[in-house]
Amino acid sequence: MLLIRWLGTAALGIVLSASARPFERLSSTDDLLPAAQAFSLLPVEYHDHHLHLSWNIAPGYYLYRQRIRVEVLAPSRVGLQAIRLPQGIAHVDEHFGSVQIYRELLDADVPTIGPLNAPLRLRVSYQGCADAGVCYPPQTVVQTIRR
Repeated sequence: MLLIRWLGTAALGIVLSASARPFERLSSTDDLLPAAQAFSLLPVEYHDHHLHLSWNIAPGYYLYRQRIRVEVLAPSRVGLQAIRLPQGIAHVDEHFGSVQIYRELLDADVPTIGPLNAPLRLRVSYQGCADAGVCYPPQTVVQTIRR
């Protein structure tokens, strides 16, 4: 009986110490920037049949190349081709494996099909992480583009 009580107490101690570690780690994340500041998407611009996207990425943060998407929200005469992204930095991620990331500044282009005669509503999705080991959930920004 004493051995069972000791084993139960020891197991509880292990559970408590293991569960305390994530909380200790979370306290170090208090200084993390909100996603909109860590990955600041500037207003999308339209130039000569393409959309231009730019992100200012804060020091200590990065965006995943494979997690960037751009899509038209409302029916439109304008179609989008595949996004053109520069080569990223090779990175081995504990969740996604071998990936490419971007730091500091990211400029991308999306060629358009058809004239931009009316406002165009876009949904831009992306995901990134902090070097502190915290990844943000996917972010979505909706912008309206006017010529």
